[in-house]
Amino acid sequence: MIKNSTKNIKVLTLILLTSTLLILTASAVSIPNVKAATTVTLIVYNSLGGASTGAVKANGTAMVQTSAGNPLINGDTYKFTATPASGYQFIGWVYADATGPSGTASATFTKVITAPCSLEAVFVPTTNVTATTSGSGASTLVLFGTAGGTTTPAIANANLFTGQSISATIGTPTTITETAGTGYTFLCWVVQCAQNNIYTSSPTLKYTPTSTGAAIEAIWVPSNSGITLTSSMVTPTPTVNEFSIAATLALVIALVAVAFGTFAYTKKAKN
Repeated sequence: MIKNSTKNIKVLTLILLTSTLLILTASAVSIPNVKAATTVTLIVYNSLGGASTGAVKANGTAMVQTSAGNPLINGDTYKFTATPASGYQFIGWVYADATGPSGTASATFTKVITAPCSLEAVFVPTTNVTATTSGSGASTLVLFGTAGGTTTPAIANANLFTGQSISATIGTPTTITETAGTGYTFLCWVVQCAQNNIYTSSPTLKYTPTSTGAAIEAIWVPSNSGITLTSSMVTPTPTVNEFSIAATLALVIALVAVAFGTFAYTKKAKN
């Protein structure tokens, strides 16, 4: 009896050990080989005309606009959305990485992020309002830098996101020029001041400060992006003065009528 019990215990122990080994082996096989996710940095440049919070979002998360950038998961797909501030409209995206720049005029921008990159949502005023001078004295212009080109006066690297301050005088023109980088085309200047928001597509900005401060941004877009200022954004410059033509035509008709009337009157008088 004792021998049988001992034998049964040995068999039971062997079964338990075997089952335990099988369970552990199965568990080890089923555990996935998980690798730590790596991140890459997305730098979102300052965009004059973007909403005060969440101007650019990635999959619904607001992106910050600092030199530290935003950590994104390497290999993940991100959908970027843009929200303009009041009085502005969104017109396109400018993206750049080590392979070069690209851009799109689509309302959203979807990208698989696999390398350090930069992004800017481009906003412009809904109307090109002429600013009016208010006050007098000193003015400080804050010039912002983005990907795609350089300005003169130049912006120090440390000031790309905080802005380069330029001393100016209210009522006196200040000149700022731009130089587009390789693969980019200059689009326009956007000037944001207390009274009005204005823009111009001239490569040279001759801005007359209207108040004690204003923010200025030069916007460049990839040459093949298709991002443009629409006809509703550009103040038309007619090649012919239509009013002058109408006035001249009316004057000619009046002179002809006077001449004909004088001729008829003279002829009747002679008769």
